[in-house]
Amino acid sequence: MRRNQKTQTDASNGVPEEVKASARTKKTHVPKDHIRKRAYEIHRAHGGGSGKELDDWLQAEREIKAEMDQASDAQG
Repeated sequence: MRRNQKTQTDASNGVPEEVKASARTKKTHVPKDHIRKRAYEIHRAHGGGSGKELDDWLQAEREIKAEMDQASDAQG
């Protein structure tokens, strides 16, 4: 029962469903320096400013994970 309570809490914490879905897929470790660099590129692409740092970070992480997963699938 405790596990169900945790799931309900997770579902109500404001984390976007696409981020939750991404977390349920492959567990690919992405080095933070790669994410940081890509997030900055994304940040600059939409003109900078503040307020979208988390969105930029999560987008960068998704993109890099997808690239890494695709590369690993191609290898084996």
